[in-house]
Amino acid sequence: GQQVQQSPVSLVLQEGENAELQCKFSTTATELQWFFQRPGGSLVSLLNNPSGTKQSGRLTSTTVVKEQSSSLHISSSQTTDSGTYFCAMNPQCSPHTCSLYTKLQLGG
Repeated sequence: GQQVQQSPVSLVLQEGENAELQCKFSTTATELQWFFQRPGGSLVSLLNNPSGTKQSGRLTSTTVVKEQSSSLHISSSQTTDSGTYFCAMNPQCSPHTCSLYTKLQLGG
């Protein structure tokens, strides 16, 4: 089956820190998306990055398809960046359906 392994999942950041999250997936992703959720908050989509490097403000995501990995770098963090991050992928899409696979795994 498809698997996504990520570390770390939760971040507690001091203001001005830099942080990086890593995501490994077991099959080629046609879509790879990073999400963020504050404690008690709703899920927010950060970046959709199936390949290459994308930047949005202080966030930079780099996905290397042949290595089946993606990273999310947070620069000059703010206290509001603390929360749960995860990546999701959907390796198979047909015209009518897309299956989204996620698997949260604590780093360490």
